[in-house]
Amino acid sequence: MQTVKEAAKAAIFTFIGYRPQHVSVSAWDSEYREGAWKYLERINSLAGQASILGYCLFLSPDSILDVGCGAGLLASKLKLLPYKSYLGLDISAEAIAQAEGLADARTRFRVSDANEFLSTEKYDVVIFNQCMNYISDPEACIAQYAKFLSPKGRIIVSMYDCARTRAAWPLVTRSMKVEDSVTFIQSEGKGTTKVLLPPAA
Repeated sequence: MQTVKEAAKAAIFTFIGYRPQHVSVSAWDSEYREGAWKYLERINSLAGQASILGYCLFLSPDSILDVGCGAGLLASKLKLLPYKSYLGLDISAEAIAQAEGLADARTRFRVSDANEFLSTEKYDVVIFNQCMNYISDPEACIAQYAKFLSPKGRIIVSMYDCARTRAAWPLVTRSMKVEDSVTFIQSEGKGTTKVLLPPAA
């Protein structure tokens, strides 16, 4: 059941449109250092990660770009795949330092602001897992990362459900084709994962 607070937020976003959630780099570093995101490792946070893993199993990508990879929780699950190269990006140096324990010949991590990342490489899958609500302009971000896709490439976006993310989804999908979508419900929360294709694909 929607709380009064959530209903109020929904009304605000309906009126003002999407606004990103602002967190400073120092705050991100502090939160990862203090283990604030460890709760994502619990069983009641598996559904969103499982939906991404399932799509990647089907797509069988040789190359993966994981934007907002955090401390590598999703990366640890994606390592089950026979990919040739994985690059995880996060704005938090502390998160990347923790993720580096997963690095190997085919798995790399880099500190990078999602809005400033540039690449000459092409990727079969670009993932935004629970981070799009921090992006200032989701539509422009998706358009930028679509340039990094290989000819068979897809973008996978997963977000938990709240007023802010409901305002973000129309921007995320405005210039893309939704190839498939799954909504998951786990414990007291729910979310959606979508597979996106460039319009010319």
